[in-house]
Amino acid sequence: MKKLKYTKTRGLIHILRALKYKDYPVYIRMIGSELFMYDIIYGNELYSSYIIVTPAKGKTKLSKKEIMGATALINAGAESTIDTLLGVQLSKEDKHRAEIVSGVN
Repeated sequence: MKKLKYTKTRGLIHILRALKYKDYPVYIRMIGSELFMYDIIYGNELYSSYIIVTPAKGKTKLSKKEIMGATALINAGAESTIDTLLGVQLSKEDKHRAEIVSGVN
């Protein structure tokens, strides 16, 4: 039997956070270098949304600060989605964040 060799690989999908919010699993991922996405499992359904964040003018890739900001924004959208599904009244700030993530203005 042939011996398997380890090969170092690079992936396009990076899990940034895997957590629970109000007992519902939330997965925050970065796909490629500009797409940030959340997945929520609520009941027997999957809810998902994404945002695209581009590097600052003149830059070719996102800074750590920009990645952290995008992660916080998409996480806020995930939390707002769960709150909406649960019937929780959202604050004006949370509604605004949810609108940004969902593309509704």
